[in-house]
Amino acid sequence: MFIYLSDEVMTMGDDVVTTGVDDLLHYLHGKDRVPMQDVAGILNVPVETVQAWVDFLVEEKILGIEYKFTKPFIYLNKEMKPERGKILEGTTISIDQLRQEYEERAKSKMIPHPKIRELWAARMREGLSLKKGYFIEQAKRRRAEDPEALWREYQSDLLARI
Repeated sequence: MFIYLSDEVMTMGDDVVTTGVDDLLHYLHGKDRVPMQDVAGILNVPVETVQAWVDFLVEEKILGIEYKFTKPFIYLNKEMKPERGKILEGTTISIDQLRQEYEERAKSKMIPHPKIRELWAARMREGLSLKKGYFIEQAKRRRAEDPEALWREYQSDLLARI
């Protein structure tokens, strides 16, 4: 089961490149609360990277986080969990949907429209900077001809949507 947070999945031949966030959500599906340190080890990424993903996903109400003493535990929010008998396979939330929800929340906080666009663009650039290393690593693992060129194309395409 994969829950893609965007339409950012790129194909290279028969392979599919997913993001670390996709892997995180896939891992958390069907689990209760999981220590963040364990998730970092299982996904083989630094705890700081998982923390950045979690911070964003908590703000977007996709994940929840709770602390027991000083140890953070993360979990999928109830609305992201499938109802009994429902399958989320292939469920996607497009980048356009995320942007629209972001804009609606910002409008409800009385943020001017030009500022909303500026904040969204900054959020997208920040997210991309966190994703580059993982993207390049996965592209190399899948033996892409030029991972850097593929990254530039991916980044350009995504930023053009802002």
